[in-house]
Amino acid sequence: MLKLLAAGASGLAVGAGLFLLAEGRLVLLAGVLVAASLVPLCLGLSMLVYGLLGKHRVRDHMIGLIAWRGDEQVLDIGTGRGLLLIGAAKRLGRRGQATGIDVWRSEDLSDNSLDRLAENVGLEGVEDNVALLTQDARQLSFPDASFDVVLSLFCIHNIESKAEQRQACREIARVLKPGGRVLVGEWLPTHAYAEAFREAGLRVNASRSHFLTALALMWMVDAEKPRVPAGT
Repeated sequence: MLKLLAAGASGLAVGAGLFLLAEGRLVLLAGVLVAASLVPLCLGLSMLVYGLLGKHRVRDHMIGLIAWRGDEQVLDIGTGRGLLLIGAAKRLGRRGQATGIDVWRSEDLSDNSLDRLAENVGLEGVEDNVALLTQDARQLSFPDASFDVVLSLFCIHNIESKAEQRQACREIARVLKPGGRVLVGEWLPTHAYAEAFREAGLRVNASRSHFLTALALMWMVDAEKPRVPAGT
């Protein structure tokens, strides 16, 4: 975010200065530089607004879509510092558990570490309902049909290969219980995830933008595993 803001602001300043001083073709070049600088600047501002306001709105929206009983088994993929994980854990009773997994890459999220997450879990008082693991979404260790709810926010796009993103979606479908629900939020359109879920046998309820919720770029796919396999 800070790099985007810095790049955008620097390019805008240089372009504006060149525009004021230049003549002829350099004026056109200055205009192009100003226009190009607006892209990282707007993205950086969008991420700033999301971090200050939007992320809590997104958490509340996603958690609010689940009809919680209190005994659910929940998986949060790419849990980071625990935004969704802690939100889900607060909806659980003694028989419920929220499991957070991540590969803890700082390039994906600043200060992204298992220790930082454990600290946040303790501060929120939900440690009795939480399990934390280092694990890759493409190769989940859990048995089939382990979770009632699977959540993920701004994670799967970090897997560079489209084929491996589809593999992560197949793994989500595999560990989801019949009747279970998955919600995946992303910076980018989620239609490819939706198609991967359909291919894995899930029923896709929606795959659409949620700009007004996030106050930033965001799409979300909402899918369920049928209780009765298709064709039976």
